[in-house]
This record gives sequence, structure tokens and C-alpha cells, in this order.
Amino acid sequence: MTSVAEQAEPGVVPQTSSLPLTYRRSGLAWALLSGACWGLDGVILGVALAAAPLAGAAALPAPLAAAALHDALATGWMTAFNAVTGRLRRLPRSLATRQGLILCAAAVIGGPIAMSGYLFGIKYAGAAYALALSATYPAVGALLSRIFLREHVTRRGWLGIVVTVTGAVIATYTPPSGEMPHFYLGIACAAVATFGWGVEGVLAIHAMKVVEPVIAGTLRMATSAVVYIAVVLPLVGGLRLFAAALGSAGFWVVLAAAAAGATSYLAYYAANHLVGASRAMPINSLYAVWAIVFSVVLTGMHPTLQLVVGVGVTFGGALLVVSGAPRTGADLAENEAIFPPAMR
Repeated sequence: MTSVAEQAEPGVVPQTSSLPLTYRRSGLAWALLSGACWGLDGVILGVALAAAPLAGAAALPAPLAAAALHDALATGWMTAFNAVTGRLRRLPRSLATRQGLILCAAAVIGGPIAMSGYLFGIKYAGAAYALALSATYPAVGALLSRIFLREHVTRRGWLGIVVTVTGAVIATYTPPSGEMPHFYLGIACAAVATFGWGVEGVLAIHAMKVVEPVIAGTLRMATSAVVYIAVVLPLVGGLRLFAAALGSAGFWVVLAAAAAGATSYLAYYAANHLVGASRAMPINSLYAVWAIVFSVVLTGMHPTLQLVVGVGVTFGGALLVVSGAPRTGADLAENEAIFPPAMR
């Protein structure tokens, strides 16, 4: 007897009335893996930003050029994965669908728009407020998924989301220093990032009712890279810096970061698909925990007590989220079409 996945059209995720417990658990595992890889990605990318030519560049073009290079290389990693697993031909076919276009919109909102808002938030309001505000994106995603995707969130789940966000704010907040004449503009930009990352997850979940998470993650990263290179970098004068980074020693550092980032996004989209934004996003936000671990191991960083306390609160909130009621419903699908059995 053929499985549900085998009967479905290649690249299309079949629908089912509920999600088996083993798949829900695998969804939480993917969310945890996503956070770990994203924490590693950020630490490695920080090393690249501290090296030439990015270190000596202007404050604004440098991180945007790094983000463009990162997303372009991550697209390469994802494309290679699709080729190895026999999914390469599904990319253009998925892109031609309505759900594929929704994924592209999610990519633009969560990639260049949200990331640029985040960077401008740091520039005008300072890293303290930008980091603290953007860390609330899981709450935004949970609220939007409750409204538009009808995800059920228990009281314990909402408490876990609040605790997780609070922990992230504690971990990232430091009192600002110096005058900030454009402070409220910076807050508005950081809010754009927070809202954008929340919207991205909800749109991606909607699109992944039809498009596989592996394909969805690839389309997301490819769209982000194209918009960065074709639109964002020309606007900020970063194309020359981008070209210089291609031939630098830092290129290999960004390549390593992109491998971690590609893995993170593939796992993040799979987790959102399997357990919903209200559970995947808070678990993913544990990247703050992993970032500390990798920073200590790779860079010799000595974490402050505030950082450790904030991360501990975040971890406690994530445990509350995990212990919440499982998400079920007609909008969930088998994950047999997501990854090969050996990878689940």
C-alpha cells in the first residue's frame, strides 16, 4: 500500500485531519535545531563582520552587504540540498503557484524589510532597544497565527510565550548611552522588524499547506538574496563592498555562517509547518542560549549575569510553550513529504 506522501503530487504536501504525536515531537526538535543553528550562524557572522573588508566599511552598508552575501550563499547550500534529494525541478514549479508567490512576499517582508528595519533600529535607537523590541516577535507571530490560522494556544502556552519574550528582553537590554535625536524613528524601525518576522512565519505556514518546507525555505532565501542585491545594496551604495567581500578571506567565514543559516531556515520552516508559529517561534528564540554557548566556545566571551539570567528565563518560557496543548486540525499535514525518513 502506498503512503499518503507517495500518492500526492511531487512537491505538494498532502492534507490530513490531525498530526501524529511523533510528528509533533519532531516539529519541536526541528525548532530546537533551528535555534541552535541560528545562534551559531550569528556568532560566525559576527566574526566575518569583524574582518576585512566588512570591518573597515561604513556602518550601514557593511551589515547589509554581509546579509546579502549570507543569503546568497545560503541559497547555494539549499539548492545543493534540493539537488541531492531530487527536489531541484520542484523549485520553478512551486514558484509558479499562488503559494510560491506568497512565500516570496514572506521572504521580502521577513528578509530585506525586517532586517533593514532592525539595522536602522540599532542605528537610531541603539542596540539595547532594537534587540529588546525585536525579541518580542514570537508573541506577534502567535497572535497573528491565532487570528489568521486559527491556531489554538492554551493559557500555559500564552504564559510561556510571555515568559520567553521577557527573558529575551532581559538578556538583550542595556541602558542606552549618549543622545539619540532620532530615537522614536529607531523604535518604529525596530517595530517593523518585529512585525515583519512575525508576519513571515504566518505567511510561510499558510503557503506550506501546499509547498514543502524544504522548497519553501529555498524560495525564501533566494528571494531575499535577489532583493538585497538588486534593490537594497544599490540604494545604500553597498554593491562595491559586496563584490569586495566575494574575493576576501572573510568570504569563507560567511560561507560557513550561510551553511548554518540554511540549516536553520530549513528546520525553522519545517517546525512552523508541523507545530505552528505559536510553538515553533518561542522554541526558535532559544538561539539566544545557543549564541552564548557558541560565543564562549568560539570567541572566548565571558557572559554577564544579566545575560545568563535572561537566557534562563527564556529557557523556562520555552519549556512552558512545549508543555502546552498540541496543535491539531485540518490545516496540518503529514511530514513524510518534508524530509526523508532517515532525517526525521
